[in-house]
Amino acid sequence: MDNFSFPLETEQTESVVRIADDKMSATLELCRPPEGLSYSLADLKGLLTENNVKYGIDEEALNRMINKEVYNRPIVVARGKAAMDGEPGHYEYNFRTQTSSVPHILQDGSVDYLNMDLFETVTVGQVVAEYFPATTGICGYTVCGDICMAKRGLELPPLRGSGFTVTEDKRKYISVMNGRIELAAGRLEISNVYTVTGDLDLSVGNVRFEGDVYVMGNMQSGLSIIANGNVVIDGHVGSVTIRASKDVILKNGMQGAGTGYIECNGNVSGKFFEAVTIKAKGDVSANYFFNCNIESDGNIEVSGNKGVIMGGSSKALLSISAHGLGNAAEVPTWVSVGITSENVNKYNAIGRTMAKVDSEIDILRTNLQMFEEAFAKGLKNEKMDRVVYQKIKQALTIKEEEREQQAREQSEMALLIANMGKSKITVAGRVCPGVHIIIDSETYVVTDTLVNVEFVRQADEVVPLYKMMK
Repeated sequence: MDNFSFPLETEQTESVVRIADDKMSATLELCRPPEGLSYSLADLKGLLTENNVKYGIDEEALNRMINKEVYNRPIVVARGKAAMDGEPGHYEYNFRTQTSSVPHILQDGSVDYLNMDLFETVTVGQVVAEYFPATTGICGYTVCGDICMAKRGLELPPLRGSGFTVTEDKRKYISVMNGRIELAAGRLEISNVYTVTGDLDLSVGNVRFEGDVYVMGNMQSGLSIIANGNVVIDGHVGSVTIRASKDVILKNGMQGAGTGYIECNGNVSGKFFEAVTIKAKGDVSANYFFNCNIESDGNIEVSGNKGVIMGGSSKALLSISAHGLGNAAEVPTWVSVGITSENVNKYNAIGRTMAKVDSEIDILRTNLQMFEEAFAKGLKNEKMDRVVYQKIKQALTIKEEEREQQAREQSEMALLIANMGKSKITVAGRVCPGVHIIIDSETYVVTDTLVNVEFVRQADEVVPLYKMMK
């Protein structure tokens, strides 16, 4: 700290002003004045000024020192003001940014598909987000009068995405359509939602839509939905065809009458499914399945104390869990998990296709290089060859994208094959005779009723663990 002294005319002793190293505070240590004399506020302020203490002087502290005759003890009598950095820019959203498709579990363990929180919708012209810019902050000062500069808050980048416009001041984001809104990784996406406010019947007809489809009523048999998004139906679903690029959610279940069909790249869930064929890249879940043919690249889960798979064929790559399999009438029921010969054949086929595409990519790249070298030397007819050159570039881009997709599929399949033997079937309740358990193409036929059992593969056979005879 810097030391400054102020000699009193009436005495040789000194009062001392000390300024902190950061110059954000100063103390005063008064010496006792000669008998009969006293300090005034002006005396002390003058003392501080002469010692370069100009700002943040605490007059109340000085008066207390005078009135209470505080001597020979350092007292803080001035404080600087620290700079207050600006607040960073931020967005405020006028919609729920977090939704969940996880249904509520009821007391009996079954799933309430009716009250699922699926997605957030907005209307055309709605201000969906507003940006509040960063603030400049407030400068501070030291007791010596130096300015402490404040830092401006950091600005956030503009939101990327589609389905909205932005005002000229870049503050407000306004929806240009009625639809579904999602916020993920800094992207704001508003997509169309085709909504049927009542039943989807012959008066509406088949639906083909580039987005989500939401049916608030029932869906009549004989109709179809093809959606480049999610399909959500609140009411009962008959024998229909549904194809979706994302999830299919049927809140009241489906009676397919043997011809009902669902295919999607996401998950399938519903209250129940009867006589329906389901093919899903993701998981399939319900409170029960009756005479269904199911193929899932993920898991099959049947919830609740009455959650059973009865009849039909249920195949999942990862796992199947249920409360019961089959019934007392010994209805034939096939339940399968793990890798099959079909999966291995698909993996090998992808490898062969990738080799062919790699060869085509090499040829295209070689041709591109030849064109580029010719252009550099001026050996070609520019007008004619530029057209061919662009066509080769486009073909190369398409083939490279195809190659990336095949690599992803091969990688996913390789991971599944590597986990061969780890798939399992778990049943908390009863497994009835007539049920065929298949794990990685190995079969176990249930001939006696089993309770609370987990089927796994050990060596080259399927084994029921923790088996209890009923």
